[in-house]
Amino acid sequence: MADLLESLRGFISPDLISRTSSELGESEPATAKAFGGILPALLGGLVNRTSDPGAMGSIYNLIRGSDSGLLSNVANTMPGAPGSTMPAGNQFLSEIFGNNLGGVSNTLSNFAGIKSTSVSAILGYLAPLVLGFLGKKTHDEELDEAGLSSYLNSQKSSIMSALPAGLGSILGLGGAGAAAAAAAPKFERPVQAPAAERVPPAAAAPARKTNWFLPLLLGIGALLLVLFGLRNCDDDKDTNVDTVTTEPVTTQETTVTTDEDTAMAVDGNAAFTEREIPGGVVLNIPPNGIESKLVAFIEDENKAPDKTSWFSFDRLHFDTGSARIKPESQEQIDNIAKVLKAYPQVNIKIGGYTDNVGQPAANLKLSQERAQAVMAAIQKLGIDASRLDAEGYGEQHPVADNTTEQGRAQNRRIDVLVTKK
Repeated sequence: MADLLESLRGFISPDLISRTSSELGESEPATAKAFGGILPALLGGLVNRTSDPGAMGSIYNLIRGSDSGLLSNVANTMPGAPGSTMPAGNQFLSEIFGNNLGGVSNTLSNFAGIKSTSVSAILGYLAPLVLGFLGKKTHDEELDEAGLSSYLNSQKSSIMSALPAGLGSILGLGGAGAAAAAAAPKFERPVQAPAAERVPPAAAAPARKTNWFLPLLLGIGALLLVLFGLRNCDDDKDTNVDTVTTEPVTTQETTVTTDEDTAMAVDGNAAFTEREIPGGVVLNIPPNGIESKLVAFIEDENKAPDKTSWFSFDRLHFDTGSARIKPESQEQIDNIAKVLKAYPQVNIKIGGYTDNVGQPAANLKLSQERAQAVMAAIQKLGIDASRLDAEGYGEQHPVADNTTEQGRAQNRRIDVLVTKK
């Protein structure tokens, strides 16, 4: 059975994305990301309605009554242009989203990093596309309401895997969207922590020796706690360098936000599992980390490289205001190189991002340097340069609210995009 989402994606050409970005005043990468999120959102809202016979009846009549003119409209215009929004499309949006339309639009706006008005324009453009495509399908295959509902539910897995994070719950589908679907690995074996060695009671030291041994251990422990506390104080001091200032910022070190935490740890990273990849290589990785998501995307035959499926490093850190990668990041860089060796046909692009604190030009420069530093580190591990690309986007394409510290930390990141598989 043909994949519905992929069939509809065939209508979204690079030229359409380019013309739309120009019409709406948005960047091309953000526009492409918006299309990539809005299309599965429309289908997700439609799938949700299949559980409501009353609503589905109305939607089926709307779909059945559509004509091929809706599809031809897609080819002749673009979002934001006169005539790109049709009454049937607006009615369709109202039917599938109802009172959730505002929440869906806001989530998609934050996801793609474009204005909410731009999201509305693309929604109004794509709704007739979905309506017309399904209308043609119901006529060609003579689907009644039950048949259409069955068909849509058969596509649910593909649609859910493409939903932006958070939309599943808004739409009543109960999932977390693409982040959750991509995180499910094929091979997982929980890593058992080695049992701590214990000295049998019979082998324990004589009681008379514990009089000096125990105080010695306590003293060493206290010393380590003091040293650890001092180190944390230094780290905290370093982390706040760029966020507390009363003077105009002038140097690169202070025009960008601190980025020791450039790659935010994702939920569940504490529970590492083993995952086997081709070549007999076993990775010890978080089930929701970038390695798992990347392998899942590569191995999914239904997912083709596009401009929207970016995956964020989650254990990658830099020195403050610098493109110097911290030593503790090497493990994840090694893992990405192992993945590329296991799938020699795969090429990737590395994107660098910052928050919006400081001067845009300095942020852009730093993001480019960091992306290139990660690319160089991967190339150093034996990956041919022809398989790698790197680009810095500065403060463009935020994934969270820059007005909060947590949001800024999420926006300071390094992402990976599969460009060939």
